Amino acid sequence: MRPLLLAVGTFLIGTDVFVIAGMLPQIGDSLNVSVSAAGQLMTVFSVGYAVLGPLLAVPLSRRSPRAALTAALVAVALGNAVCAVAGSLPTAMAGRLLVAAGASQFTPHASSLAAALAPKGRSGKSLALVTSGLVMGSVVGVPSGTWAADVFGWRPTLAALAAATAAVAVPLAVGLRGVASQHTAQRPRERFAALRGPLVRMVLTVTIFAVIAEYAVLTYAATVFAGATAGEGSRLAVLLFAFGLGGLVGNFLAGAYMDRPAGRRLVLVSVAGMTVAFLAMPQLSGSFPGALGAMVLWGVTGWMYAAPQQHRLLRLAGPAGPVAVSLNSSVIYVGAALGGGAGGLFLGQAAPRWLPLMAAVLCASAVATELRLLRKDRPTEPAPAPV
Repeated sequence: MRPLLLAVGTFLIGTDVFVIAGMLPQIGDSLNVSVSAAGQLMTVFSVGYAVLGPLLAVPLSRRSPRAALTAALVAVALGNAVCAVAGSLPTAMAGRLLVAAGASQFTPHASSLAAALAPKGRSGKSLALVTSGLVMGSVVGVPSGTWAADVFGWRPTLAALAAATAAVAVPLAVGLRGVASQHTAQRPRERFAALRGPLVRMVLTVTIFAVIAEYAVLTYAATVFAGATAGEGSRLAVLLFAFGLGGLVGNFLAGAYMDRPAGRRLVLVSVAGMTVAFLAMPQLSGSFPGALGAMVLWGVTGWMYAAPQQHRLLRLAGPAGPVAVSLNSSVIYVGAALGGGAGGLFLGQAAPRWLPLMAAVLCASAVATELRLLRKDRPTEPAPAPV
């Protein structure tokens, strides 16, 4: 029951992260600002998530999981409520910053708790269940939220999201009663020394290479696949939906194999698979069936590394596991921004169909880093660190 509640929480977080994108025109009209100005709500969220994630993880990691996770969901609910009633863009930005503060803490602490509470030998599967909530948030939650905003308005949609988040916080607080933090009392220097270790840095390096590669292409998917979609938004929506469904499959495979010996190589399979997908895209992006196949392969391999990276960081960072996972999440948001910027610069110099080749080079760098990491990291026991 607890992992399921955590997965519902991450589903709401995953929906919350992206749902604003579909509301920007309505928000701009309502607040009397341009769409580009309203788009700064996404920038504020991303920067807030990247900065506040590690900063807040340090004090919250000393609290009980019940306190940390409940506080995170309450912050998300309050932030959405503030946005829903905002009469100006600065007020709405304050609400999104509050959402970012809560979201940046819920996912890392939920992942750490799911791994710690799982029966021996099943921590990876439990972690993948929590991660599946994020995938479902992008596949199902975002389109549904965008539709609801179009039918009912953006304010009622955000108010409903706030109510749903608050509603999950109540049973989660009840269900986690008695679950205390298992961290031992340590000095800050001892507690977070693992974050400076070379293996943790290599894990984060793999993440940054992979994320920059993915967002360089994902940000400009409409341009990269213009030949396959003929500029039709419905066709692009199908491609993105196929990418999301592939992500569900990839996350399921990660959960199935993470606790097995083969799970050690899941990240390698993931980044190598993305390299292949990006190398094939210039040849496949001209036709819709080819683009569909490329997106499915990318979705499967692209979501396959998320849960294993968290699983590995929880083990390598020891008592600082939640902080390491939070740092990984921050790296993802920084990488997303860098990927969008790098993709834009590339498009200024070359044809869009060649953009995936730049992504393939970045993924190949992730492959090289992962191979070095596998040679150095030979765990004797795959158990994650306690929460």
